[in-house]
Amino acid sequence: MKNFWIFLLTVGLLTLGASAQTGAGAGASAGGSASGSTGKSGANANAGANASANNAAAALSGGTNLQAELSKSLDARKAKVGDEVTATVTQDVKSDGKVVVRKGSKIVGHVTEASARTSANSESRLGIAFDRLVMKDGQEVALGAVVQALAPPANVAASAMSNENVGMGGSAPSGGARPNGGAGLGGVVGGTVGGVTNTVGSVAGSTTGAVGNTAGVAGGGVLSSTSHGVIGLQGLNLSSATSGSLQTSVISSTTQNVKLDSGTQMLLQVQR
Repeated sequence: MKNFWIFLLTVGLLTLGASAQTGAGAGASAGGSASGSTGKSGANANAGANASANNAAAALSGGTNLQAELSKSLDARKAKVGDEVTATVTQDVKSDGKVVVRKGSKIVGHVTEASARTSANSESRLGIAFDRLVMKDGQEVALGAVVQALAPPANVAASAMSNENVGMGGSAPSGGARPNGGAGLGGVVGGTVGGVTNTVGSVAGSTTGAVGNTAGVAGGGVLSSTSHGVIGLQGLNLSSATSGSLQTSVISSTTQNVKLDSGTQMLLQVQR
């Protein structure tokens, strides 16, 4: 009888051991499957991001326009050569009907020169070179871009345009009061010029040499793809220069120190 109970106890222990091994094997198999699945997902995500960057690089041909706004203010009195300059893309860029650069992407560059206006220096200058695009997914694309047009932040430009229209005989505010026109954009705005949707390959002229206050802004105070020069920023001039292998944009003034506020609109043109 004693041997019988020993036999039953042995069989029970063997059964429990087999069950534990089966469970461990199943857990390892599931863990391996989950790990493999995670690895494949990560690889797919990286492949997708690389494809996005490659598509953008191929689509951003010379002449492509990028609508952007300055992320931080720039002051020629404080800026130093090499300081990073960042502008945020404000309009999707499309190629063949597909978005290749999404709104919110960053265009990154650096200061190439900065000088304040003093008694010994009659001109203030601020040079900028943009050399790479950081996509929304973090991928980077090398490019060379110059500033084709500059304007105040869109809300400031829109307000100035509204005052300008009233001053030229537009509808006055209720109560019959009419503010004085001519402030802000000062007659520089050339009215509505085209749309604001960027399309790859839209060539909008060269920025070589001094660019005067020509062209205008579209409805809402936003720069259009045909805008050129400095618009609504009195006393500033825009020109291009070469710094080594880089094409740079130079904002200068003989009447004041150059300062660009955060949100300043920039229409950039890809040069490569």
